[in-house]
Amino acid sequence: MQLDSVRELKAVLAESVLAPLTVENMPKSFALAAGPIRKVNEPVRSIALGIAPRGKNDFRLAVRYQRRELEDSKELETIKRRAKGEADVRYIGRVTKSAAPPWTQQRHRPLRIGTSVGHVNITAGTLGAFVTVRGGDGKPHILSNNHVLADENRGKIGDTVLQPGKYDDGKDPADKVATLSVVVKLKKTGSNAVDCAAALVDDKIEIDAKSIRGLGKLAGIGSEFLDEGTAVAKLGRTTGLTRGKVTAFELDNVVVGYDIGNLRFDGQVEIEGADDDPFSRGGDSGSLIVTEDRRAVALLFAGGEVGGSNGQGLTFASPIRAVLNALKVDLMF
Repeated sequence: MQLDSVRELKAVLAESVLAPLTVENMPKSFALAAGPIRKVNEPVRSIALGIAPRGKNDFRLAVRYQRRELEDSKELETIKRRAKGEADVRYIGRVTKSAAPPWTQQRHRPLRIGTSVGHVNITAGTLGAFVTVRGGDGKPHILSNNHVLADENRGKIGDTVLQPGKYDDGKDPADKVATLSVVVKLKKTGSNAVDCAAALVDDKIEIDAKSIRGLGKLAGIGSEFLDEGTAVAKLGRTTGLTRGKVTAFELDNVVVGYDIGNLRFDGQVEIEGADDDPFSRGGDSGSLIVTEDRRAVALLFAGGEVGGSNGQGLTFASPIRAVLNALKVDLMF
């Protein structure tokens, strides 16, 4: 149909078919939950009409019904008949307002483990934990990846770090919480052992260095040896709290795609998600990985969406001791 024809049909049907569809005029068999009588006067879920493109200068009537009871109704039949086969009819059910962003992607003061964070020029990653610089003044620093806090080597010492990250509506300077302070450079040639950086928390920003939401208090650093099958968990910006198990350790020649190129990593830990769930997805980079007794064992930095026994992808992380030693920092807990 021509665009004007669809618009005209839509207007006619809205007046003749949709207008009479009030709660009072609907069949008593239609589902109506018990509730305040005032809701009877609110708009009722019925049929939405619009325009659906089918090709260049060719359009159909878009028909979206929101109640199963309308599937074989005379109203829907009337609309389809009047459209003469030129209708795109779909059941869409109950439509609700968009939910608030997950807890991990919201603004948090005090700063919390597992929440959205990032260099002012990146999207967002995850705040892994808090550390102090060895031999320093004891001030807290945010621990995460180089590619989260230092924008893959592009960041400069003193650059702004936001919580939440820019992709999660973090604004500079309103959401500035730290400045980039310590970076382990990512190497384009040779092998990397870690992807990590730290940012000095601003003086007036409070932190919670211990709590991992859904798990409890961070209990320290775990064993240096991570055996295959070790149960682990993490709290990350994208997938929240997930559980998994170690499927390999001391993994060498893992090649990871970055904006700056393909980088090789040695000595890494491989993890897969428990049951049918992924352990991580994009945006979880920087998450602190802990054992069942809440001891830190690794820092998440990469992952894929295929592989693993459950087909949900594998996650790669650097042993936490290697991370702390490379940065010359100590974990706060």
